[in-house]
Amino acid sequence: MIMIMSNFLFQALRQQSTRILSLASEEHLFHRSDRISSVYLLLSGVVDLVRYQRDGSAVVLNRVKDHAIVAEASLYAEQYHCDCVCVEAATVQSVPRANMTRLLHSDPHLAEQWSTYLALELQNMRYRCELLTRRTVAERLSGWLDWNGVLPPKGQWKNVANEIGVSPEALYREIKKRRRETPNHILEET
Repeated sequence: MIMIMSNFLFQALRQQSTRILSLASEEHLFHRSDRISSVYLLLSGVVDLVRYQRDGSAVVLNRVKDHAIVAEASLYAEQYHCDCVCVEAATVQSVPRANMTRLLHSDPHLAEQWSTYLALELQNMRYRCELLTRRTVAERLSGWLDWNGVLPPKGQWKNVANEIGVSPEALYREIKKRRRETPNHILEET
């Protein structure tokens, strides 16, 4: 159940943009503790919001795909609470924080659209938290499939593994097991 922001909200925010950035795969848009001066709109590509642990491991807090706001909660903070890393090449538009705040204060309809978007993102985060509490790879994959429908192409399975907090190898074994047990099921790639 992937939520997409309303076209009205997205276009209104795009009009407030001051620059467009092109980023390569594995490039950072921002780092944890960077000062926030802009909000970013993801025009194309995929980025992960990542928190690195003391042992060097990474926790994917959120995966952001085309036509979405990157780290929407940053509008209300002084510093980023995580890193933003491109999973694949991405194009983003930078919207100065002051422009966005001014727009939300001046347009009640847009402010309501923004509130709806934030509520949907909160639901997504709650889903991710619940998913990551599941104990087995099978349970996590089932939850991911319930939410997203079908697996992406095979070259993107590593991203799914990162998203559900398991090793790529464990995910591949689970997919192989399911394909043997129920061929032509929802594991078919898009």
